[in-house]
Amino acid sequence: MTVPPPFSTGPGKATLNTRFHIDESWFDEAAQRNLQSYMDQLAEEYEVDLTVAQDPERLRDWIDPYTGRISRVDGVMYEFLEEIAAHPDFITERTSLIEAVFRALLTAANYPMTAIELADRIGRPAEMILRTLSGRQVYKGIRVYKAPEDA
Repeated sequence: MTVPPPFSTGPGKATLNTRFHIDESWFDEAAQRNLQSYMDQLAEEYEVDLTVAQDPERLRDWIDPYTGRISRVDGVMYEFLEEIAAHPDFITERTSLIEAVFRALLTAANYPMTAIELADRIGRPAEMILRTLSGRQVYKGIRVYKAPEDA
């Protein structure tokens, strides 16, 4: 998985057009948090063995079936996207808001998305997503995305 640029709140308040992503550095800040362990838990839930990924270090092209966007991902993420994220019940109306956003970002290979784009993917109001993600609490590493040219 490509490591996103460092987190920064930026000069303004988050809006419906502010992009969010899973900031992998959040997982590095405390030993008990690990992005791979979250993915492993999901793999167990869907009875998929991510350790069988062929050549896990080699980057592969993955096409987001929702947008057609091509991303370069490692072998483990590729297996995750193909075998788990593609499941029809991966995100349902019963999935909690934070979990649904987290899963939506994973299914997009962590491509930064706005509250509007996330709402379209998970079927929840964009305003609710924005209020939840723009608060002081960071959930599952989901933070405002700061583009490299803004850094």
